[in-house]
Amino acid sequence: MADGTHATAVGMRRRGPATGSGAPQRAGGAGPLAAVAAAFTLAQLVLVRPVLGLGWDETVYVSQVTSHTPAAFFSAPRSRGVSLLVAPVASWSSSTPLLRVYLALLSGLALYLALRAWRGLFPVRVLATAGAFFATLWVTLFYGPQAMPNYWVAIGALMCAGCFLRARAADGGRAAPWGVAAGAALMAWMRPTDAVWVAVPLLLAALARRRGRLLLALVGGLAAGGVPWVIEAYTGYGGLAQRLADASRIQGGLGWHIAVDDQLRSLGGRS
Repeated sequence: MADGTHATAVGMRRRGPATGSGAPQRAGGAGPLAAVAAAFTLAQLVLVRPVLGLGWDETVYVSQVTSHTPAAFFSAPRSRGVSLLVAPVASWSSSTPLLRVYLALLSGLALYLALRAWRGLFPVRVLATAGAFFATLWVTLFYGPQAMPNYWVAIGALMCAGCFLRARAADGGRAAPWGVAAGAALMAWMRPTDAVWVAVPLLLAALARRRGRLLLALVGGLAAGGVPWVIEAYTGYGGLAQRLADASRIQGGLGWHIAVDDQLRSLGGRS
C-alpha cells in the first residue's frame, strides 16, 4: 500500500511540471513572433522609405481602383489581388507615402499570422529566428511595402504549408484546414500561376494520405482565389488557353527556369 501511494505521488510530481510548463509556453509564445513582425514593419519604413515612388507595375495595379487616374492596360498574366489589396487606401487617396505605410503595416501583420501558423511544429525561438532571417532579406524588405504580388504569394505559401502540417498532426485543431484554404486562396488571388508550384505537392501529399478535409481545403482555397482569374480569361482575354499563352509570352515562358544566380543577386540590396 505504501509503495502504491509513493508511486502515485511520484507520478503526480512527474506529470505536474509538464502540464504547468506547457501552458505558459503556449500562452506567452506569441511575443517573439510579434517582435519580429514589428521590427520588420519598422525596417521597411526606415530602409525602403515611404516616399519611394510607384514603379510601372505598381501603377498598373493601383490605377485599377483609383478614381483620380484612368486605369492602365491590364495584361494577361496579372491578377486583381493586388488591386483589391490596395483599394482601402488607393480608392480615396493619391498619397504614395500613405499607401506605403499601409502596406508596411499590413505586411508586418501578415508575417506575424503566417509565423503563428507554425506554432506547435517548432519551438517559438526557432520560428522567431526563421522569421528574422526571412524579414531581413532585402528582397523581402523591398516588396513588403510594394503594391506587388511577390511578398503576398510567399506569405500565402508560408501560411498554407504551416497549417497543412498542423492539420496532419493529431492536435491540429479545427482551424488548421481553414488556414490551408486561406493561404491557398491568397496565393491564387495574387498570382494563380505561382500558386500551382506550392499547391501541387500539398495536393499529392493529401491524396497519398487520404486526407479528405485537407484536399477539400486546398481545392476550395485555390478555387476561391483562382476562379475570378479564369472567368476574366473568358470575358476579356479570349479564353483560358489564350490567356495562359499570352502570359507565357509576356513573362518569357511559364515553364521551368533555373534562375538561382538571379535570385542570389536579388538578395544583395540596392544593385
